[in-house]
Amino acid sequence: TSVASCMSLPILPSRPEPPGPSDLVRFFPRTELHWCRQLADESGLDVGAALLNGSLAALADANQILDAALPDGWSPTQAVQSVDAHFAASALRCLRWTMNPSQPQQRTQPLAQHLLAQGFEPHASDILYLYGQPRVDVREVGGLTIIPARASFRHARQLAERQADEIKSPAQADAFMLHLEDAQTDALLAIENDEAVAIAAVLSAGEIGRIDQLYVSSTHRHQGVGRTMLSRAMEICARSLFKHVLVRVDPEN
Repeated sequence: TSVASCMSLPILPSRPEPPGPSDLVRFFPRTELHWCRQLADESGLDVGAALLNGSLAALADANQILDAALPDGWSPTQAVQSVDAHFAASALRCLRWTMNPSQPQQRTQPLAQHLLAQGFEPHASDILYLYGQPRVDVREVGGLTIIPARASFRHARQLAERQADEIKSPAQADAFMLHLEDAQTDALLAIENDEAVAIAAVLSAGEIGRIDQLYVSSTHRHQGVGRTMLSRAMEICARSLFKHVLVRVDPEN
């Protein structure tokens, strides 16, 4: 017994090596697939994972190809024609292509260049990685009632429609609600004077947690509300014992 109590557990390192940039670039598409599956039906194609939803035909998250790469012997033109035909069979268009970072560049770069020549535009996201809890307590703002988003779909819908109006994408409100209804998403809602003012969601993708959908109403920005919601999202991540925690941010935000 004394020997067993002293045995190490190599599968549970006490100080795992932090992931490098290439690891983070691989982790992110894994979470993206989980996130977008909440909005659309998935089909496995030779070129990648196709996600389609006719009810959200104008939304790229719901109509796209993830983990795209050229199969052996395929040209970029063949790959695009194959995908276009798959979407056209459902009277839809593929609105976004995301290359597979685990594949060698000779399988992805020619395809990406071909898509750019066809009129697609590149889009980047910053991937932020949480290396540890803050060394000091996060200063939160008072006066907010923070509840699980599923506790008040009325307030959540109110906030979703406000965000959709801001970005001029009505379909975004429906997508917002689909995320909240999915079991893999744990979201929090901030309410003040019976008005929804902020939300933050945490996606569970196995050992990876991803903080997403962080939104603060325009009337409550620059007051620390976003910091407060991020702090509460980090508490969810801590309780979930995720091995890795990511945040997706638009570089223009």
